[in-house]
Formats: sequence, C-alpha cells, structure tokens
Amino acid sequence: HAIAQSRAPRPLIYLSPRGKRFDQKMAQDWSKLPGLIMLCGRFEGVDQRVLDHCNIQEVSLGDFVMTGGELAAQAMIDATVRLLPDVLGNAESTVDESHSNGLLEHPQYTRPAEWMGRAIPEVLTSGNHAKVAEWRKTQSETLTQHRRPDLWEKRMQREE
Repeated sequence: HAIAQSRAPRPLIYLSPRGKRFDQKMAQDWSKLPGLIMLCGRFEGVDQRVLDHCNIQEVSLGDFVMTGGELAAQAMIDATVRLLPDVLGNAESTVDESHSNGLLEHPQYTRPAEWMGRAIPEVLTSGNHAKVAEWRKTQSETLTQHRRPDLWEKRMQREE
C-alpha cells in the first residue's frame, strides 16, 4: 500500500528469469526516469497476485536463474546510473560502447605501439580521424556479426 500511496509514481520492477531481458536500451530509458523501485524475490519468488495488482514489470538479467534478484539488480543499477549526467567523467565515453548503437565495441589499443610482437593497427596511429572512425565502425560490425549474430540481425531489421 505504501508504494501505491507515494507522491511520485515510479515504475515497479521485479527481477525475474521469466521477465523481459534487460538491455542497453532499457538502461537508457530508465536513466531518464525520476526513479524506479526494484523488487528482488527469493527462491520461489513473489506472489503473482501482488505482481498483477501493482502492475509490476518483470525484468530478467539473462537466460539463467540466480538465488535471488539482488545481484541482477546491482548490475542493472550500475548499467543505468552510469548513463546519468555527471556520473562518468566524460559523457561521450558511452557513445561508442558495446550495445550503445546496437553493435559491439571495436577493439581497444594502448601503448606501447608494439607488444609481444603485435603492433597497433597502422590506421590508428595515422592521425586520419575519418579513417580511424571507419576502421572502428568496420571492426564493430565484424565483431557483432561473428560474436553476436542476434544483435546483428536486430540491427539489419531496424535498417530495413
């Protein structure tokens, strides 16, 4: 009853393996809300009548079962909070991350220029920003096609 009587209605989320799968889009949507309430069940879960009565949305972290929803809630909170203004030092750092645009992130390279006989791809040290951007896009597309064909298929459907 306390939830129903609160001044500012907030979405009610129940962490459940039978819920809609949590993804980056959901984190982005949640980050724009004034808040939300997460309910973590234990063992057999929460009485269905409560879920129905309170119009609680069921959300899953993935296709597996955990002992409770607390760790899933922490992961979802982290994915959401980092999208809030001023949480990260540079908000632009979320733009090209895996899943932010439906693709996996391109490979990252740091110094030294050569490590264990492996060199950084030449294009990344060329200074040509357009070519670097194209290389990153191509790498992201290739990685997504090979490692996550499900994401690639979704992306192709959106572009049609």
